[in-house]
Parts: sequence; structure tokens; C-alpha cells
Amino acid sequence: MQVLWRGNANAWECDELGHLNVRFYMAKAQEALGGLTDQLGMHRAFAPDATATLIPRDICIRFLAEARPGAPLHISGGVVSHDETSLTVAMVLYHAASGAPAATFEIRAEHAHTITGRVFAWPQRSLDVLGSSLVKRPELLTPRSLSQAAPSDALSLTKANELELQEIGRGRINREELDAFGRMRAEFGIGKVSDSVIHFSDGFPEQWQAFAENTPLTVASAVLESRLNFRRFPTQGEGFVIRSGLKSATETVRTLVHWALDPVTGTPLWSMEAVACMLNLETRRLERMSPDLLAQLQSKARAGLAL
Repeated sequence: MQVLWRGNANAWECDELGHLNVRFYMAKAQEALGGLTDQLGMHRAFAPDATATLIPRDICIRFLAEARPGAPLHISGGVVSHDETSLTVAMVLYHAASGAPAATFEIRAEHAHTITGRVFAWPQRSLDVLGSSLVKRPELLTPRSLSQAAPSDALSLTKANELELQEIGRGRINREELDAFGRMRAEFGIGKVSDSVIHFSDGFPEQWQAFAENTPLTVASAVLESRLNFRRFPTQGEGFVIRSGLKSATETVRTLVHWALDPVTGTPLWSMEAVACMLNLETRRLERMSPDLLAQLQSKARAGLAL
């Protein structure tokens, strides 16, 4: 794999937990994807005048180590497979000074028209490059707990109401969140959830209680693995609503599913499954749940809740 991006964890990209926010992991991976297109002969794939681009559809991320403010980072990656109209990219974000992996990304992206989003076949010149530049998929990318099932076609506002999924977020797509073609950038799929998840009292009652009682946080939610699937990338001014449910819980982790839906039509925009823990803010280690809290969470779980 080749280096596709190099930079750092800026202080303004770090959140209240004191480490790089999930949105900026994805933002840096998106830049690395642009670096990969240079190698594929698609130098202007993300430029406003491009006629073909890569649209991410399914993304798996593993968060392996914290990136604290100022940490030097780089991303190495390459194409691990392709078909007639799409490719799958493997990338690893490294702590540049120590060489330790901080995160992995596996991204399936479609070769598509920039404006219409219509998927079409690779030209022969791209197939020639793809065929000669495949890399071996690192074992490090394999998720430990995420579902690998095909995304559900049953997501809707009506279904969210039936399942009594909690509303955790609601808002609009803003101008500064768009790509060169007027669609929401992929990092805001995870970013909008990150901005809203503090409202998920069913999934993280410890945090909700601390804010309700105005007491200092001693533990806070942190994502270990996540998978995003994009059905449609909304455009500027469009609204979204995020409905969330707890899929399962153990002593150490809880699995959550978030549906981002069009609040008017009720149709899906994107969805996300996440395996999360509670991070002890003093020791920076995973916090185990008490038996009573575990029983409380498990009583709210909806087995089979789909991505």
C-alpha cells in the first residue's frame, strides 16, 4: 500500500473527549481516496469540472487508537478488488511517529457521473490500471462485531415509528458540508450522528444522567467500529432526522443502529451501525457496566435491528 495522505490531528478537529472526532477520521480518508484517484488516472475525479467520480456507498471503519491534538498521522492504502462499475479500497491511518495503526477504512465506491450519480462501467484505461495495482487486503480491516449483512430495504419513518426508535437528531444540510457536485460529503454521514448521539438516552443513560444532574462526566461514549451505508446523498437545504435504536448490549460494548431519514418523505438517506463503549476519561480505558445497568440496556434492545 502507498501513502495517500499525510497530516495531523488538528486541535479544532478534536472533541470533548480530547481526541480526534470521528467525522475527521472520515474527512482524512476522503482526502486519501482523492489521492488514490491520482494513481488511477482520474486526476480530477473530485474537481467541479469532472465528468466521472467515485461515490462512497458502504464504509467500514475500525478505531484502534486515540489520535490526540497535534498527533502526526498518515494514511496508506490501495484497491483490493473491483468489478465493472465499482471498487473496494483498503486504508490504514497510522500514527506517523510510532507506526502504530490508529484506524482502518474499507470503502466500496461506485464509478459514477458527477451530476446525476448514474453508475457506469470503467473505461478500459482504468481497468488496465486497476488490474495491475491491486493490493492484498490487510487482516486488520476485518470488523470484530459489526454485521456484514446486506443493508435493509425496509428503512422508513413509518418503520422507525413502529420500532419506537428514539429521535436523536434533526437538522439541515448546509452549504459548507457539500462536495464539488453539490452533495453532502461522506464525513457528515458519521458527523451528523456524532453531533446528535448525546441525545440517545436509551443507548447512553450514564451521559444523559450526568447532564440532567449537572455533574462532571467521568465516562463518555466512544465508537470502536462503525459501518455506514449511503442510499442517497442529500443536497443543500434538505432536512434530515436521525432515529436510533439499541441492537444489543454486553458488559463492555453496546451495538447501536442509526437511520438518517428524509423528514418529509420518510425515505432513507443513510444508515449507520456502531459498536461503542464507555471510555473512562481518567484512565482512557473501556469502562465495564454494572449488572443493573446492563439489564436496563438489554431491556431496551431490539434484536435484528438492521443497517
